[in-house]
Amino acid sequence: MELIIKEKKPIGEKELLQKVALLPEDIVNIIYEYLREKVKIFLTKNMYIFNHYLIRSYIKKSNIEEYFRTTIRQDNDFVFKILLYENHRNWINIKQYYYKAQVFASYLYFIKAYCYDNYAEKCIEVINNFFIEQGLQKNKHKKKTIQYIKWTA
Repeated sequence: MELIIKEKKPIGEKELLQKVALLPEDIVNIIYEYLREKVKIFLTKNMYIFNHYLIRSYIKKSNIEEYFRTTIRQDNDFVFKILLYENHRNWINIKQYYYKAQVFASYLYFIKAYCYDNYAEKCIEVINNFFIEQGLQKNKHKKKTIQYIKWTA
């Protein structure tokens, strides 16, 4: 008699959630009780809305900007909208933001340019609507929001 051992591939998150959805609701509730708060935040939109403030405590201060940029690169408009409305006052107050040989009038204008650079169409729509709501679009043609730096030898 031969023993055949099959290697199991690690199961992906999507597949795992599909399999959990097939379980009876009682079992799902028991599993839910054992999940850490950090994991529960991302299960549903409502959970994210009510607990997203906890994310900052899990992210190092030096990596928070990377979290913003990753949200944009993934074109996650839901999370981006929440971050934008929470942080826009701080982002406007960060003046003269330097990035890749460019100087932006504020971090908010950098975020807008970063959305365009990463083809984050849903985030572009969110930030354009935000600019219109806040009146930041008025006389934009007169405002110089980006300066290009050329280094000479």
